Amino acid sequence: MSQKAKMPKSKSESSGGEKSDTSQEDASKRKSITTAKRKSQENKGKSKIISDLSSSETSDSDAKKKKMQEKNDAEASGSLSEAVKKSRLGAATSVSDFKFNKKRVRLVSPEADLKDDALGVVYWMSRDQRVEDNWAFLYAQRLALKQKLPLHVVFCLVPKFLEATIRHFGFMLKGLQEVAEDCKGLNIPFHLLIGYAKDVLPNFVKEHGIGGVVTDFSPLRVPMQWVSDVCERLPKDVPLVQVDAHNIVPCWVASNKQEYGARTIRRKIHDQLSQFLTEFPPVTTHPYNSKLEAEPIDWDKCYASLEVDRTVKEVEWAKPGAKAGMDMLHSFITERLKFFNADRNNPNRQALSNLSPWFHFGQLSVQRAILEVQKYRSKYKESVDGFVEEAVVRRELADNFCYYNKNYDKVEDFC
Repeated sequence: MSQKAKMPKSKSESSGGEKSDTSQEDASKRKSITTAKRKSQENKGKSKIISDLSSSETSDSDAKKKKMQEKNDAEASGSLSEAVKKSRLGAATSVSDFKFNKKRVRLVSPEADLKDDALGVVYWMSRDQRVEDNWAFLYAQRLALKQKLPLHVVFCLVPKFLEATIRHFGFMLKGLQEVAEDCKGLNIPFHLLIGYAKDVLPNFVKEHGIGGVVTDFSPLRVPMQWVSDVCERLPKDVPLVQVDAHNIVPCWVASNKQEYGARTIRRKIHDQLSQFLTEFPPVTTHPYNSKLEAEPIDWDKCYASLEVDRTVKEVEWAKPGAKAGMDMLHSFITERLKFFNADRNNPNRQALSNLSPWFHFGQLSVQRAILEVQKYRSKYKESVDGFVEEAVVRRELADNFCYYNKNYDKVEDFC
């Protein structure tokens, strides 16, 4: 009996079936790959998000740490300023209650007494451009309080000074802006006069009935001439006195002759530190009002009036003013003083005080710096002694040389 045999599929049918199966497998694979890629991308996206979040958190953390450090530094610096304020009040509540060492003062004019109808006292600020820790400012206030007169501060801005550039003048003018604000808060008018002192200060004194002028001290030829010229042009009944507010031991007291080295002046200075290295009393809010108010200062106009080289730009690391000077003093004491003795001549080590700009423009008192640095002598004896040697002995030796040697800027006089 025959059976119906099954016909074999044609080649084409067989091939089509195989292709269909293969296509299904390929589609399945492609789907799997696509899914895997999508998951991989999603995972990468998640990783990136996590990474970004982590990076952001790290960045935020670093920023917070930096901000916290800045806050701590500001608080620490603020605590130094507060401690200094307390020290001043510990010395006296006012300069009127303070035993002022009159050896710091010398009479420049023939006249010594204030006239009876005086309407005020002037502190002619020049070398020492700060309010606090300034013996010249303090003496002027002492005089004004004793006579029950208003106190004025005058600064004479010259168009140029030696080879000073806008870097020097810019630093100075920004510091003077701070002085003007501080004076305003103390009821002491600050007057910025444009021009040479001999041309503007005597007229100011005459017009406003000023009874006496106090100025600070510089041993250099040009400032000494300014003082001489002003003295000649002031009214004969107006005394002019000078106070050495820059040196701890007044230049004319430390020695009466030119010293030839640190070894000859060192003992003379150290022997007198006990009477001159004292705490300062505070400058207080002045109780006597003046009818003469300070005119608003156009600081941009002041800049424009300068006849100086403007190609040498101002630096960014040194912020002008007494407050910034105090901040730098604080950072020196807390961060660099410990390395000063061993590494001050090592350019690869942060060991210097960096206080020179503030010392130079009188925005920070050297005496204040020494008073604060000496508190750490038991901890860093060699560094403190080294700083005192440079900031006091060597620096005051330089003033001595310029004061007693009229050819201080001639090469032959260094031999």
